[in-house]
Amino acid sequence: MGDSKVYLIAHGYAPVVTVKDGRGKTVFHGAVPLLPIDNNITSTGAIKVMDGYRDKNGKKEQLGFQAFFVPTFAGAGQGTMFSQFPALDFPVMALTGFHGDLRVNAGLPQNVYQLDKSKMTQFKDASGNKLAQRLLPGETMTLARRAGSITFEKDVKEWASFQVSQQPGNGLALAGAIAAIAGLTGSLFIQRRRIWVRAVRGEDGVTVVEMAGLGRSESAKLPEELADLAVALTAQAPPTAETPQADPEAVPDTTEPADAPVEDPAPSGEADK
Repeated sequence: MGDSKVYLIAHGYAPVVTVKDGRGKTVFHGAVPLLPIDNNITSTGAIKVMDGYRDKNGKKEQLGFQAFFVPTFAGAGQGTMFSQFPALDFPVMALTGFHGDLRVNAGLPQNVYQLDKSKMTQFKDASGNKLAQRLLPGETMTLARRAGSITFEKDVKEWASFQVSQQPGNGLALAGAIAAIAGLTGSLFIQRRRIWVRAVRGEDGVTVVEMAGLGRSESAKLPEELADLAVALTAQAPPTAETPQADPEAVPDTTEPADAPVEDPAPSGEADK
């Protein structure tokens, strides 16, 4: 069975009966499962003899018996015939016999616990009354007009109905459920943040970096966390190129020299001398 699970669905009793025809020939022998109707396993059902039976004239016919079984009978005159205890302390079976056509050859499905009496005739005793009798284990009910007999044997068997179930996907389902619970727990205790970073280069060539944050829930630590992120990004940011400063000694002197004094020209007479 491996890892399969077995469940008990129902259980009950199956009295063993023997049916004989008018010539004493056994036409049916076996355990007949009956259906419980209460917690004390008061049971009801039908005994169907479909083949092999002939009446006193040799004509083929079918027999049917309505059965009512109690594993622990309260006793005659002690109220209705219902079981007082589930165990086989005082088993009694009440039978009512019918003969005719069970309609099992009509091709229609039938309930094995019910008797179709639409084409059946109930047996009558010598006084003309409907034949019905309570039997103890080992007792026999004789059918009228040498039609045969039915015996409630001393052997009462038990039957049970089981359900076998196997669910190979239980491990995967359990793992999925654990993973889902772990994810839900993480979403409850891990604080999620949304961060925006924008870098804008100005006209002077300087890049200005702006940062903003949004929490899915109210938290006073958001500014601190944003500041820590800014420090981490600053440490990883590439260095900026420094603007070279002019060396005053390397600058050429563009100052014009002062004008020299202009000498007066000599008089023309002196020049001729």
